[in-house]
Amino acid sequence: MAGAIHAHADVAHESKDAPITAVLEPLVNKNIVYAWVFAALFWVIWGPWAGFFTSLKFNFPWLLADQYWTMYGVMRISHTQSVSYGWFSMGTIAMAHYMVPKLCGRPIFKPLFSWIGVACWNVGMIMGIGGFHIGFNQGLEMAEMNWVADLFVATGLVCVLVNLFLTIANRREPKIYVSLWYLMAGFTWTALNYLTGNFLAPLTTGANSAALNGFFLHNVVGLWVTPMGVATAYYLMPVVTRNPLYSHKLSMIGFWALAFFYPFTGAHHYLFSPIPDWVETIAIVSSMMLIVPVWTVLANFWGTMRGRWDLFANTVTMKLLILGAVYYLTTCFQGPTQALRALQPVVHFTDYVVGHAHLALFGVFSLWTMAAFYYIVPKLAGREIYSVGMARATFWLTFFGFLIMALILWIAGIVQGHQLINNVDWPDTLDTNAFYWHLRTVGGFLMDVGMLFFVYNIVATMFWGKPSANPRVV
Repeated sequence: MAGAIHAHADVAHESKDAPITAVLEPLVNKNIVYAWVFAALFWVIWGPWAGFFTSLKFNFPWLLADQYWTMYGVMRISHTQSVSYGWFSMGTIAMAHYMVPKLCGRPIFKPLFSWIGVACWNVGMIMGIGGFHIGFNQGLEMAEMNWVADLFVATGLVCVLVNLFLTIANRREPKIYVSLWYLMAGFTWTALNYLTGNFLAPLTTGANSAALNGFFLHNVVGLWVTPMGVATAYYLMPVVTRNPLYSHKLSMIGFWALAFFYPFTGAHHYLFSPIPDWVETIAIVSSMMLIVPVWTVLANFWGTMRGRWDLFANTVTMKLLILGAVYYLTTCFQGPTQALRALQPVVHFTDYVVGHAHLALFGVFSLWTMAAFYYIVPKLAGREIYSVGMARATFWLTFFGFLIMALILWIAGIVQGHQLINNVDWPDTLDTNAFYWHLRTVGGFLMDVGMLFFVYNIVATMFWGKPSANPRVV
């Protein structure tokens, strides 16, 4: 398999006579990848800026307070759904349509399935996100979109699942690289999880509803976002470094640890609730065991980077991959410790958890998805990245912006948590948090400006980048 992944990294040396086209990637359907890329870029504009507007509501509660479609509750879920199901999901599906043909040695099985998938998914997103702003909401975390929108998203998911699985089933490469393991698992788990959270959970009530929703929402992160993100990172590390993956066996240990432990963690959102104590305890133990899949990924990263740390200093793509890996370690520490009964009373109902959620979806997996776009778009376009300076600006804006926002939210959460356990009235804790919220908005603004630079740079690369038969890693 090491030889296969090396082959995927090899390209012809550029010469004056080299064709300046995307024939560098003959197995990849460029138009399908571009469709998912453009969709992801649209949602990465809407989602983060909806989040920025939401943060402004903390600082200026009167801001458009008399309009339903801009109320805090509406804008918050518009933000979370756009980022998770829009930007990240479509971005990693774009990457899947790039790496699956290359890892299998065959083009996508039926391009029509993927076209139906991208159309249905985006129609569902528009119906779901638009529905929030006119009052349609199922009222369950991460399952807020109306059931008609859910049907479209589910249809899109199934179409892509069938297409990728049939491509893998008909592969020429005899072995299955670890990225394909994670992709297949992510799609399989999510097909079941999405139906559970969006169609079954709304029919339940009471503690059962809370438990089922906890199972669903945490598995959106653990059984969709995580495997899709890790699959992307496992593909990029060898092809960018030109080193073989450090240990395939280690990657399999991480894969099966994720599969075994993550499904049981959802109840740690509901400690001290009517959910049975034994269920909560299993969730706590499973949360602590998540250190296994995370450490296997990190060990593989560092091992694969041997002799190539110059790339971290010289390329934005590797900066994003390594920074995401560091954040992956951080979120692995935060998540399990938050699940402990001794710590959760301090942080659970505070901004600390908000900072943790952003650490996972932005700090880790959005950075890896950005790295993927910086790698695949120049290759598909047959062009150099439009602006290396803009790519570097994107990295530093998102780095400092997120650092400010995350640290501020964690500090604010710890302060507020200690106030609450010392019987300070909740409204008084808001006065304390007001200072931190202003700083959080500044950090979020820097992140969002960085993402705008990213979107412009990717689109400009597609159309105006300098033609090249061998685009260099930016």
